[in-house]
Amino acid sequence: MPKFLLTKAKVMVNGQDLSNFAFSLDTPETKEQVDVSGFNPAGTREYLPGQSDQTITIGFLQGFGTAEPHRVLQPLYSSGSAFPISVMADSAASPSAANPTFGGTATLYDYNGLAGTLNARGEMTATFRPTGSGGFQWGTS
Repeated sequence: MPKFLLTKAKVMVNGQDLSNFAFSLDTPETKEQVDVSGFNPAGTREYLPGQSDQTITIGFLQGFGTAEPHRVLQPLYSSGSAFPISVMADSAASPSAANPTFGGTATLYDYNGLAGTLNARGEMTATFRPTGSGGFQWGTS
């Protein structure tokens, strides 16, 4: 897939397609930098990669109807239960090496049920973290 504008992303949360409500998504993965420095002539630090930290953060236009963000996400946040989540850059294309999915089993850790300003759209943000030792994975199926 060449350079593209993110206009057709697919967002699936607990079997519900919330793509129509999503307007931003971020999938950072970071590794802890563990200092393993010792005495050395150059006086420089040395690091090894430690544990990984993964999140999926999605901005949604808020909706309170059936199968809309609040009704899908708020119960997941309140219960602390695990559920499937996946995001994909192009919903019109099948998953492939050029259009991989990212996700796995998640728990919803941050839920901002409603945000906005006078005469502006109602928005909310949700942050998902992996459940279990497998973490989120990039896949082609």
